[in-house]
Amino acid sequence: MKTLRKGFTLIFVMALVVTFLGTNFVTAAGPKVIKKYQIPDHGVLELNVPTSWKGELHKPQENMPPTIIFKPALGNNFEILITVLWDTAGEKDFNSPARVRTLVENDGQKILPKSVENRLVVQQIRGINNIGYFFSLTDKAPNPGEFRYITRGGIAVGNLLLNVTILYRVKDSPSVRDALSMLREARQSAK
Repeated sequence: MKTLRKGFTLIFVMALVVTFLGTNFVTAAGPKVIKKYQIPDHGVLELNVPTSWKGELHKPQENMPPTIIFKPALGNNFEILITVLWDTAGEKDFNSPARVRTLVENDGQKILPKSVENRLVVQQIRGINNIGYFFSLTDKAPNPGEFRYITRGGIAVGNLLLNVTILYRVKDSPSVRDALSMLREARQSAK
């Protein structure tokens, strides 16, 4: 009887441990919610955003592309800027993978001289309905209060191009992983 009780106790404790660990894994990523952003003459951009982020749409001038800015609800550990671009010149390959990669590489080459890294490593990001590229660099000499790390990239979503800047203070920031996940799942819809 004592052995049976020890067995049940062991199973109960193991079940609690598994439940506890499972809960931590779920909350580490955090719950998400679909946020919809109206893009003038281009439908709606849908982003699956962590609920712990606050976001706002900035449109500086009437004929300028909008920028969506995400920050943590508390603190200032990161800032994510997504400028939504579209074809204005009738170019068929406006947001083709080759064109996006070239834009990202050119952008990286401009930043590289001010970074700790001595070469640019461009990585592919493959989404559900889209493809893009990104790189990460470290600022050699950030001013006080500035972000030390940057991840920049671009990804095609429907007939849009999302130009993305992720600024963060901690090298392996979960905000980068979450932002890249959000971009992989991005969609464009008619309404």
